[in-house]
Amino acid sequence: MDPSLTALVVAVVGVAGTLASGVLAHRGALKAKTVELDRAERQRRDEQLAAERREALAARRASYAVFNQRLRQFHSVLSKDYFALAAGEPGPDRAREREEPRRVLRDVYAEAQMVISDDVLAAAGGVVHQLHRIHALLGPHERGEEADESLDDIRERLERASEGLYEVRQTMRRDLGVSALPVGRPDGYGAT
Repeated sequence: MDPSLTALVVAVVGVAGTLASGVLAHRGALKAKTVELDRAERQRRDEQLAAERREALAARRASYAVFNQRLRQFHSVLSKDYFALAAGEPGPDRAREREEPRRVLRDVYAEAQMVISDDVLAAAGGVVHQLHRIHALLGPHERGEEADESLDDIRERLERASEGLYEVRQTMRRDLGVSALPVGRPDGYGAT
């Protein structure tokens, strides 16, 4: 091969190599930048999901606190009225006094249904129904009318509702991740 041709080939290969190295370096930089941007986007999404989970947990916690409080308040009012009737104290105005806690519970329950978990909703729905049924059963006794159920039957319903309140609270606490205790109340623990 002619020395000038060899020099020309070497020069062409050198120029091509120089140009190719620039292009390859640029492609490598673009690839690294793309990977970096993807990682940053993934991190941003993960942080956003974590923030949304924290907000949802805070909303559930707040809803559970108010809902649990209102369930217990209505149960307490019903129990107080039952004990007054069982002691023979007349109480035609008690139903009106129960109306405010009943209405508040209804409103809190309606709002809670939008944020509470299905497990809590299943447990709480039964208790809410029990409490409203007890409210309705107390009315005839208070008015001195013939009642569908005796006061002893109502007491048993109140006791079952008390068990239900414990189960609802424990289900709420499990859902929030703050308890590993059983959902059912241990025997002899705080029974009404």
